[in-house]
Amino acid sequence: MVWRVELVRIQTSVIGCNNIKKGFTLIEILVVLVVISIASSLIFLNFSSVVSISKNQSTFNKSFNYLSEESIVTGDVIGWHANNDNQFSYFLDNENQILSKIENPFSRNWQNLRNYKKTFRSSDGSEIDFELYDSDIPLLVFYPSGESSGGFISIYFDEYIQKIEINSNGNITSQIINY
Repeated sequence: MVWRVELVRIQTSVIGCNNIKKGFTLIEILVVLVVISIASSLIFLNFSSVVSISKNQSTFNKSFNYLSEESIVTGDVIGWHANNDNQFSYFLDNENQILSKIENPFSRNWQNLRNYKKTFRSSDGSEIDFELYDSDIPLLVFYPSGESSGGFISIYFDEYIQKIEINSNGNITSQIINY
């Protein structure tokens, strides 16, 4: 009888009944692919928002640095004005009257920010909503000494607030505040 059991064992191993299952099922592969695609899309969305924030910050930095340098080079006082639709800069005379408009190559087109609330808080603490602002008084003034009047710009996006600080000494900083 022992001999017969040995023969049965040999036959089952040849046929493949004792083989260990190798590989993955189709469902297991699909689950892994779905998890990977969700994770990669979340990473991509977060990365693209970080890139847009840094581009926004870089545009403001370049624009305000240009105006500061232009004021130093020309020896003239420059005013920066903005409302909900547009921003522009101009040379001012001694009585703060507009002399001529400045073409700023780094001026940000505010059309894509039109749907977002934007405010300006001056160094004296007064706050102005860009949507309601229709005055000809400049929000920021750049002096030939390299200084500016200073202030804070806040842009309220859907997921965060971007605060841009323009110091009176010409330094520009930006921070993101999540809701």
